[in-house]
Amino acid sequence: FIGENTDGKGFLKSLEGVIDPAGKTVVMFGAGGAARAVGVELALAGASKIIVVNRDEGRGRILVDLINTKTETEAVFISWSSKFSIPAGTDIVINSTSIGLFPDVDAQLNIDFDTLGSGIVVADVIPNPPKTHLLREAKARGCVTLDGLGMLVNQGVIGIKYWTGIDADPSVMRKALEEVFG
Repeated sequence: FIGENTDGKGFLKSLEGVIDPAGKTVVMFGAGGAARAVGVELALAGASKIIVVNRDEGRGRILVDLINTKTETEAVFISWSSKFSIPAGTDIVINSTSIGLFPDVDAQLNIDFDTLGSGIVVADVIPNPPKTHLLREAKARGCVTLDGLGMLVNQGVIGIKYWTGIDADPSVMRKALEEVFG
C-alpha cells in the first residue's frame, strides 16, 4: 500500500501558477495537517525560509523541527499570541488555518493587514468561501491573491490520476466548484 497526502502537492501546484517558491521567504499561519503538508512541499520546492506562526507552540515547533531536520530550508517558529505584523522581505503569506472557513466567514486572522505590502503573494487554503476576508484585505493592498479552490482542484486532479491513471481537466473541475461556492 502507498499513502499519499494531496494537500501539499495540490497547494504547491496552485501556487506555482503565480510564483515559484524557490528562494522565497514564506510566512505561514497554522501548524496543523494542511500546514504540515504545505510547509514540507514548499521546502522541497526550494523555499529559502518558512516562518511558522501558530498559537500552539508545541505543534508549531514540531513542524519547524521537521522542516529544519529533513530539508535544506530554514524554518523559524513565532508564537501567535497577539496581532502579527508581516516582516519586511516576505514574498509569500499563507493562511493554512481554518480561520474564515464557512460558516464562520467573518472570522479574521489576527494580523496587521497594513503590513501586507504590494506585490506579496497571499494565499488561503480555504475553498469556501473562495474570497476570504484575508484575500479581500490583501487584494485591496495590491497583493497577488490565490484562493483555496486551486488547491482543491489540484488535489482532485492528483487523486483521480492516482486512482484511475486518467488526467482530469482542472478547468472543468474549477468551473464546477465556482458554481457551487460562488
